[in-house]
Amino acid sequence: MSWIDQLMRHLEQVTCTGCGEYFRSGDLAAVVSEPMRLIVRLRCRSCGQDGIAILDFGAGGIAPAPITADDVLDAHDLLAHADHPPVELFPALSV
Repeated sequence: MSWIDQLMRHLEQVTCTGCGEYFRSGDLAAVVSEPMRLIVRLRCRSCGQDGIAILDFGAGGIAPAPITADDVLDAHDLLAHADHPPVELFPALSV
C-alpha cells in the first residue's frame, strides 16, 4: 500500500464539519502531488461541503505526523476566513 493510500484511509476517519458524516474514499481527491507536498480535496457526499488538507513534508527525511481531525478543521477555518475563495488561493482546484 502506498503512502497516498494510507493517507486516504486516515482521512476517511475524519468527519465533515458541516454535517458530521465520515468522509469516504470517493470524497477525497489528490489535487496536487509533489515530492514534498500533497494537497487533498475533500467533498462531503452528504451535504456537499468542500474542504482541503495540505501536507507539507519539508526538506528532511522525517516521516510526517498523521493528520488529525483538528488539522482538517484548522485548514477549514483558515480558508473560511481567507480574503479570497479557495479557487483563487489554489488554482489547481478550479481544473
